[in-house]
Amino acid sequence: MKICNRPPFWTRYLALVCLFSLAACSNLQTAKESATHKTPAPAPVAKTKTKKEDNNKPEEKAEANLWEELPKGFGLPQVEDSKVSNYLRWYSNNQRYIDKIAEQSKPYLYYVKSELAANNMPLELALLPIVESAYNPLANSPSKAAGIWQFMPHTGRSFGLQQNQWYDGRRDLVASTDAAIRYLSRLHNMFDGDWFLAIAAYNAGEGTVKRAIAKNQRAGKKADFWSLPLSQQTQSYVPQLLALSKVVATPHKYDLSFQPIVDAPYFTRIDIPGPIDMAQAARIANLNPQDLRLLNAGHIKWITAAPGTKELLVPVADAPALALALEQLPTLGPIKTESNYRVKSGDTLGAIARRFGTSVAAIQKVNHLTNTNLRIGQELAIPGQAIIESSYIAQIEKELAAKQSQAVTNRYYTVKSGDNLWSIAKKHGVKLASLLKWNKLDAKSALKPGQKLVVAQSAGYATSKDGKITYRIQPGDTLYTIASRFDVSQKDLLSWNKVKDESYIHPGQELTIYRVAQN
Repeated sequence: MKICNRPPFWTRYLALVCLFSLAACSNLQTAKESATHKTPAPAPVAKTKTKKEDNNKPEEKAEANLWEELPKGFGLPQVEDSKVSNYLRWYSNNQRYIDKIAEQSKPYLYYVKSELAANNMPLELALLPIVESAYNPLANSPSKAAGIWQFMPHTGRSFGLQQNQWYDGRRDLVASTDAAIRYLSRLHNMFDGDWFLAIAAYNAGEGTVKRAIAKNQRAGKKADFWSLPLSQQTQSYVPQLLALSKVVATPHKYDLSFQPIVDAPYFTRIDIPGPIDMAQAARIANLNPQDLRLLNAGHIKWITAAPGTKELLVPVADAPALALALEQLPTLGPIKTESNYRVKSGDTLGAIARRFGTSVAAIQKVNHLTNTNLRIGQELAIPGQAIIESSYIAQIEKELAAKQSQAVTNRYYTVKSGDNLWSIAKKHGVKLASLLKWNKLDAKSALKPGQKLVVAQSAGYATSKDGKITYRIQPGDTLYTIASRFDVSQKDLLSWNKVKDESYIHPGQELTIYRVAQN
């Protein structure tokens, strides 16, 4: 039986009386207002279908575009200079390069921008890694600079960036960005708040800039950046950054466009219990291993064996899947980084180092040797490689190298009013015949505004029948990266092109490369 506790009769009666009293008061107030204010006639409205809306639901705002937000924090002086103009012309004729840097910077740009803003630094500096490395964390130069900020080994160590057989802090996004901000801040203070001198010193070294300033002062000349006797590379370094900032601030002015990037964190951090195989974790989580590797480029191997590694950077959208994968993936436990070798008659440190693929200095370091003297029977610890190397990881390494060496492919262009096939081909640096072939058009085909055309289906170079390749240098290229891409030596590159050294190459220059040995 259902039992219902009802209130006594007198309480229900009292509630009814109160209800009628309130209604009477409300009607009286309405009558007063009607007597005082004349009610306007309702405005005519268009007949529309209406549906019940939730007034409490907040309005959805369109996601901000990082490329549009970035210029709001620009703070460097605007300068009109011939070198700036030259770079502006180059950028305006190279939409493909803009596409490339937009794609490569996507995982990192929001973080770099946020860190600079937190330190009250001009956000043009977020474009410096484009000038340095095209935002490639695996970039290396012949002078041994590495990472998106291109730290030299000594400079990196002086700012706390560790470098060993497992880990290179210069390639670590978080560590290297922190070091770059501290270094640039120090240079800014050193040169009395002059950002142009600070940026030049980041490229050439503070000592070089100081000596150039002193030389001009002794000669009674101006000591600003634009007046200093610096190398051609450094004289072009600041103008290139300024031109790039102008392009980012007003891309439409140069008939360029940037693929939108959401102004929100691209990655997050997840804890890892110990050394793991990143390739295997990505495979279990059904993620792209290259994406995981590039976010964690500080790890030289696929194994996170660097001492003190407790977290991974992962794309925000993939974090739950990877966290679940890590629960299924056992840690590798202690990684054996050394093996033992007993010295035999005739051995030298150099011969032992070559046999095990290491260096004399590395063997001396782990064995605390102060010289190269050895004795027969002596036990040496030999710095080793990872104990886990699978065919899967080797394949991923190959794919990653291919991805990093390729220029942007399969890019599209949206036709605008006034465009024609010839002007589009010229703008994107391709032959008209190629443009027609890729889009299955002929020379008489009419174009419509809004139509999408393929404007890139190549690796950025042309190969002739005799194996000769003509390659156009892109901003961010170095002799090392070009040689690595085509599997040739830097010495051959210089010889084939009659170039003395790297200081004689520049963006837009064409290099001749041979895939087969020349007689």
